[in-house]
Amino acid sequence: MNKAIYYKYMFMVAGIGYILAAIIFAVLAPTVDTFLQIFVIYKKPEIYIWLYSFLFLIINLGFMYFLVGLDITKNHLVVSAGILLKISLFMIYLIFFIMNLCGIPMLVVGAVDLVFAALFIEFFINFKKLDPTQIVLAYPIRTKE
Repeated sequence: MNKAIYYKYMFMVAGIGYILAAIIFAVLAPTVDTFLQIFVIYKKPEIYIWLYSFLFLIINLGFMYFLVGLDITKNHLVVSAGILLKISLFMIYLIFFIMNLCGIPMLVVGAVDLVFAALFIEFFINFKKLDPTQIVLAYPIRTKE
């Protein structure tokens, strides 16, 4: 398989996945009390501004990943910032789980973030090794007929 096409779709799927997850979470969290208690924390927050601020950050990060997918030769700082964010979020979720402040589902979300961080690190390692023709083939130019 062409690695450039793989990376292109990896970033696009990550971007769309982040946007959809944040929107679903934003809709379900305040409306379904059991969702918030099972999935995130055991105490219902009295104010949702921090939750929505965090979800807005996730939506923006998803949008940035989608932009990276549109051209994998650009926006590598977004990828490196995302790697740092994903690793730090997993560490926070792990600490909260150890302190018994969140459930296993939140730790699973952190583990998915950790997997994507590993995939993005693999992208950085292998990007310089890509053949330029693979990159060109990943983004075909459409001609007017």
